[in-house]
Amino acid sequence: MLKHKIKTHKSGKTYNQPHFFILNKGLNSGKPFRHYVCNSFVFLADDKNERDFYYFMLQGIWELRLLRPYLKGTAVEFVRLGDVIDVLEEVLNSINSGNRSFYDVQKSLAQIELLQNNLQTQLTYLMQLRKSLFHKYLKK
Repeated sequence: MLKHKIKTHKSGKTYNQPHFFILNKGLNSGKPFRHYVCNSFVFLADDKNERDFYYFMLQGIWELRLLRPYLKGTAVEFVRLGDVIDVLEEVLNSINSGNRSFYDVQKSLAQIELLQNNLQTQLTYLMQLRKSLFHKYLKK
């Protein structure tokens, strides 16, 4: 099922359906991004709910470093598409067994992401403010 949803991204291609990108090279292999990144796979979802579900699922896989054992290569490490699909299906199977529901956690993760983006914006503004103060008082 997931083999049809995750594909290797081709440079310059645009997607109309909900999607996100999955980095496939380097030590951050498996990290999901909402924007385009070089050397990535693309996850093509049917709707926004499915996109968000798999985005946060891959975010958890990346943060727990579950793809590290699958890294290949010596100079530049990379992860294969099949390995990403296998790990994702394994995690999905472990989640579906039992009474746990990832949808409950997903709302909290979305709120945390919004707060994190807000704090990042505030930090950027504070850095600009500090720079302008230095510029004002040290530059004569």
